[in-house]
Amino acid sequence: MDQTKNNRKSPIDPSPKQRILNKASELFYFQGFNATGINQIIQESKTAKASFYDHFPSKEDLGKKVIHRYAVEILLWFRAILKSSDSPEAFLDNLEKAILLQTKSKEEIYQGCPIALFSAQFPKDDSKFSNQFEDAVKSWEKLFLAFFKKMKEKKRIASNFNSIGLTRDWINIYEGCLITWRMSNNKSYIKSMKPTMLTIYKSYKE
Repeated sequence: MDQTKNNRKSPIDPSPKQRILNKASELFYFQGFNATGINQIIQESKTAKASFYDHFPSKEDLGKKVIHRYAVEILLWFRAILKSSDSPEAFLDNLEKAILLQTKSKEEIYQGCPIALFSAQFPKDDSKFSNQFEDAVKSWEKLFLAFFKKMKEKKRIASNFNSIGLTRDWINIYEGCLITWRMSNNKSYIKSMKPTMLTIYKSYKE
C-alpha cells in the first residue's frame, strides 16, 4: 500500500469537502493535475458544483491542499519507519522493506512519491505550488535531523556528524531511485537504494 493510501481512507460518512479532497488526491496521483478536470472530481466525489466552490475557490487552491496532504502522509510514513529504527542501518533496512511492500501491493498500483510526481508536471519557474513543494521537503529534513539528533544522544553517531548533509543525500537518492524505477519499470533501481544510501552513510562516518 502506498504512502498516500493509508491516510486516504474515508470516514463512514465523509463530508463533501473530505470526499472532494479524497478523490482529488487519488486522481491527481494517478492521472496528474493537468489531466484531471474539476467536473470529473465533482462527479466522482458525488458532490455538487456549488459545494466544490464553497470549499475550494479554484483548482489551484485544491491542488495546494492535496500537496499538503501528500506531504503530511509521507511525513507520517517516514516518522513511523524512523520510530521503529534504533540505528541508521536499521532505518535503511526498514525503508527498503516498506518500499518493496508498496511496489508489491495488489490493492493499488504504486506510482512513486506523489510530491515528486506532482512537481514534475510544472516548469521549475512556475511558482504556482513552489511554496508547498519547498515546505514538504523542509518538513522531511526536519524529521531526519531530529532522528540524527537522537542517534547522537545515544552515541550511535559522532556528535559532529554532518546530519544535514546526509539527510539531503538520502532524500536525493530516495527520490532519484523511485523516479528511475518508474521510468524504467526495473526494480533494480529500488534495490540499489539501500546499498547506495548505506555507502553514503559510511562515507560520512569516516
